[in-house]
Amino acid sequence: MELSSKQSGKLPLILALLALILLGSGSLYLTWQNLQKMQNTVFEHMLLSVRSIASGLDIQLVNGMRRLQRNGLPPEVARDRFLPVARELFREIVAQGDLIYIGLYGPDNKPLIIAGKNEKSAVFQPPADFFEQINIFGEASSPALIDGKAVMLFGRLGQPLLLQLYNQRWRDRMPPPPRKENYLIVGLNAEKHLAQFGQYRRAALIQTGYVFLAGFVLWLLAVAYFRRREQDTRLAKLEKFQANLLDNMPDGLLIASNTNTILAANGSAHDLLIQEEGETLVGKEWSSLGLKSGKDFKQGNIRWEHVKVSNKNLEFQFFPYNEGPDEQKTMILVRDRTDIAELEDDLNEARRLASIGSLAAGVAHEIRNPLSSLRGFAQLFAEKLKNEKPFGEYATTMLEEADRLNRVVTDLLFLSRPRELHPEQIEINGLCESILTLIGFDLEHKGAKLETDIQADSVFADPDGIRQVLLNLLMNSLDAIPEGTGVITISSRNDKNGVWISVTDNGPGMPENIIKHALEPFFTDKPKGTGLGLSIVNTIIRGHRGRVRISSGSENGTVIDLFFPLPDEQE
Repeated sequence: MELSSKQSGKLPLILALLALILLGSGSLYLTWQNLQKMQNTVFEHMLLSVRSIASGLDIQLVNGMRRLQRNGLPPEVARDRFLPVARELFREIVAQGDLIYIGLYGPDNKPLIIAGKNEKSAVFQPPADFFEQINIFGEASSPALIDGKAVMLFGRLGQPLLLQLYNQRWRDRMPPPPRKENYLIVGLNAEKHLAQFGQYRRAALIQTGYVFLAGFVLWLLAVAYFRRREQDTRLAKLEKFQANLLDNMPDGLLIASNTNTILAANGSAHDLLIQEEGETLVGKEWSSLGLKSGKDFKQGNIRWEHVKVSNKNLEFQFFPYNEGPDEQKTMILVRDRTDIAELEDDLNEARRLASIGSLAAGVAHEIRNPLSSLRGFAQLFAEKLKNEKPFGEYATTMLEEADRLNRVVTDLLFLSRPRELHPEQIEINGLCESILTLIGFDLEHKGAKLETDIQADSVFADPDGIRQVLLNLLMNSLDAIPEGTGVITISSRNDKNGVWISVTDNGPGMPENIIKHALEPFFTDKPKGTGLGLSIVNTIIRGHRGRVRISSGSENGTVIDLFFPLPDEQE
């Protein structure tokens, strides 16, 4: 391809500009890499230094304790002699070295021995999560600020022998800690190391700044040159762009004269308004198009009309403008709103469903009034018959079921206002036993049995929520299984990301067209169903950041898998 003289003259400048940009980018990248390496080196050096100091100090403390024990001193006497010596050792190390702070902490995260450069540093308390990191990894390091100075804070687990420093009186005053560990924590003064890194960083940034400044000046010169060269062709490019825009824009555009004669029309206008192939709009009268005006409104000089043409929902916008004193014209913009109209219909349907959900929430509120009365009588019977078996147990079960029904009514409000879940570790075997107690009469009446296959011992879930989920699924299965031969199985298994709990029955199964809509609110294939059960199940599982999967069993029946993520993912 041959280049014109203008393009040939522009090419060297473009290459020079690209070279300057690459030079500046490369310089910035190398500077950033060097700063990162320097920073890592500084922090690694500080960490190595403070780790060595902490290890040596830990060895000295253990050796001191062992020397006192070898002398045959009683533990209380050895401890009383050791503490002043250790405290003085801490003070001497802080006074002579780069350490700002040294502390020996017990299982309650409280200091036993602490020393600092001054009073402020001597009362410094590490954050609670710092001790947690030490417990997990054996040691931990973190930048900190002590008495206005930058410090590399390092902590490690102390030797078990040092736990003897915590006497019986200390154990009587404090509650027993969850984990019996002691911690040695030191703080290294990082000001000198950071000052050296700061000097290096300033020098590197100044050097990079000079390179960028030179590149920027040259870039400005190149821009000025290209701007002067492009002024001759800008108008032609703009006209070409406008022509391409009008020909390829998705909206139709027409120009009409003051007598409503169409003077110009782009391709989209022909696609939207022409009924027969080969027909043209230019030269036609606007009224000859036979457009029946629908809804219309006006704002200032702009007028909108909505018209249906061949199953298309079109919107017309009329913009009057003047090309001269006696040349008044109208610009007409035509937009296809068919897809938007369909979305509006979907939105109206969603609002209708939301209204139904609000109605359901109101009905749920009304249920609570008679439920409160029933619970009151159940509580009265439980008090009166608590010593009479089995009537006392029946009354207690009635009271528990009334409370559970109240929670179920509350969960019906999930469609409009989900309640907050409080997950905890739940033993699945115990959960199945409690559920079997609740639905024992239903199983006996149906002639069915409940089997379990528990491979995952526990699950992290909200107790009320998972109980309601399983009860809803079991009641659905009871409706589906045959009388006398019905079998429902609750199984669990571990997954690398969480726990799966499955409810399987030997009923007729669920068709695919039902499975697709089973989790939607108010969808049901039961004559007396409300369509809320599985929707509430899905809402509760989504609240645990899990998911529900419905499938047909290998031999008829239905399998509903519930996934509960690990605690970290839920939090």
